[in-house]
Amino acid sequence: MTKPIQITDPKFDTSSLENHIKTYVSLSEDEILALNSLVQYKKIKKNQYLLHEGGVAAMSSYVLSGCLRTYITDNKGTEHILGFSTPGWWTGNLQNFYNDKPSQLNIQAILDTEILFITKETKEKLFLSGAVFERYFRILTERSLIAFQERTLEILSLSAEERYWKFYSQYPDLMLKLPQKYVAGYIGVTPEFLSKMKSNGLRKT
Repeated sequence: MTKPIQITDPKFDTSSLENHIKTYVSLSEDEILALNSLVQYKKIKKNQYLLHEGGVAAMSSYVLSGCLRTYITDNKGTEHILGFSTPGWWTGNLQNFYNDKPSQLNIQAILDTEILFITKETKEKLFLSGAVFERYFRILTERSLIAFQERTLEILSLSAEERYWKFYSQYPDLMLKLPQKYVAGYIGVTPEFLSKMKSNGLRKT
């Protein structure tokens, strides 16, 4: 596995992450310096994994470019995609991060991807450097819980076609780049069923 490197090249600065944080909280110069000193950078090639099922990699990752998919594989070998992480999104496995338990999730790059990340240790150092970071991550956690509830309700209450169009509205650009098997894995149908749906004409509701 590639060893994470600390950011030293000005091409890989933290301005994108800083701007994301500033949409929720204010940052002082000292807090920006603390962020710069603790965050790390990594490139992940297409089809490589940030996290494998069974692995332990306690890190929270902010996507700078590219796209990652988070999925599980059931006992029949079928992949179920829980979500996609595009630029400006955070990704990781909370149970893996906080409890040091082997991951039940896979996180894979479906495009060449660049991330900024923090480990469990550096996150604690961030919290000690300023309460603003605790507030920022609390807000992210709240938003993540809301998104999880919405995703659960979507799976339970919407038809396959409705889930398709909701996904399209959420990721319009990504839809043009994704293999159909990934779209199918996200909306909860087989690639064959999705192909049949499309050949029969998908209707917006």
